[in-house]
Amino acid sequence: MNKPFAQYRRFFVLGMARSGIAASGLLAKDGRTVTVYDDDPLALGKFPATDIARQFGDRIAIASPEGVMEVMASSDCVVLSPGVPLENRVVQAALTRGIPVIGEIEAAYHFTRARIVGVTGTNGKSTTVGVIGDILKAAGIDTVVAGNIGTPVCDVLRERDPHTLVLELSSFQLDTTDEFKVDVAVLLNVTPDHLDRYHHSFDEYAASKARILRHASDATRYVYNREDAAANALADQTPARGIPFSSARVLDEGVYFDDEFIVRSWKGQRDQVLTRREFTPVGVHNLENALAAVAVATVLDVSLDAMRTALRAYRPLPHRMELVRVVGGVAYVNDSKATNVDATVKSLISIEGHSVLILGGRDKEGDFAMLLPHLRDVRRAVLIGEASPVIRRALAGHVEMADARDMADAVRIGRESAHPGDTVLLAPACASFDMFKNYQERGEVFRACVNRL
Repeated sequence: MNKPFAQYRRFFVLGMARSGIAASGLLAKDGRTVTVYDDDPLALGKFPATDIARQFGDRIAIASPEGVMEVMASSDCVVLSPGVPLENRVVQAALTRGIPVIGEIEAAYHFTRARIVGVTGTNGKSTTVGVIGDILKAAGIDTVVAGNIGTPVCDVLRERDPHTLVLELSSFQLDTTDEFKVDVAVLLNVTPDHLDRYHHSFDEYAASKARILRHASDATRYVYNREDAAANALADQTPARGIPFSSARVLDEGVYFDDEFIVRSWKGQRDQVLTRREFTPVGVHNLENALAAVAVATVLDVSLDAMRTALRAYRPLPHRMELVRVVGGVAYVNDSKATNVDATVKSLISIEGHSVLILGGRDKEGDFAMLLPHLRDVRRAVLIGEASPVIRRALAGHVEMADARDMADAVRIGRESAHPGDTVLLAPACASFDMFKNYQERGEVFRACVNRL
């Protein structure tokens, strides 16, 4: 930023989704002048009915489409919601004028003294921050989980400043950080995702994830996946002190899986934390999430008892390998959160026996050929949404495929294709926005269709 954040008095908040609304509220409460805008007239029109507008309406103005550039040009700083691309015309005009453009995470950072645990990665972020939060709370630490998981940090800080913030951080949120710094950085994995927003460049996407370590020092802890190439490479490039985790190898120092146990090796001592079956979420990806959480708890000197209590009590979040029901001996599993190819691969690895795979949606330029080695036990792939032709070309000759009109049709085909003992798995490998508002709605529709069987 051009000058200390405290000297910025006039803010222009672009994007009236949850993060933008929250940022406008925190800034207004602090006495800053705030103007809000959204290119979507419907989203902008809903703002006056929000709690933030009712509480701070006298300090928050709404820009008109005609006057948006003039108002932006007179601001000290632009706060951007993560859903608004950096290529947006207003953002580009601000950058041309030398006006700082930051995100809600960066804005919140200047209002907190909390210890910050930041978690990023292509897959597994929400589960990992949830488990970390549960462990710290079990240890009696005043902890709030926020960020991309659904609760904007600015909403939290408008009420209070906790001892520890555990933040889920997307690449879009990291893109608009500047001085933001974490005490513990967690990088779970980096696999192709959102390449449509990163100029078709995996390297650019990976660099975005690496921003979590941008201001790391030797006082920063870096928890990373030893089996992920990008995360592992960063361990040699950062001054942060690393602690790896691995689901595939024994580590001299770190957290790993060995002989049915989650084990941590730390300060010359090895401890069996608990058995894999005591942590109920299925799949290797959820095992890795648990390993990462134990690593974070380890560097924060949390007791093994608190780790064990939280891990045993944890239950999966909705739309993440969620067993909906068993009908006629067939299990129906909702993994709508599998919005990229790597997540779908991990979902398939987690299924025992044969499956019918429902996939498709809006293509994020993923490499669907990555699915090919994992189709041996897939009886049929049921394709939905815009990406169906692309997926069909990638999987042709490797699995039987069927096209579905909508989710109800996909569930019907799944039921007809599955045998007793099989799993009908919704793991789309795509975004949901061609047919649904978000992955949550997609999962809810799947769940409703299954419950009607």
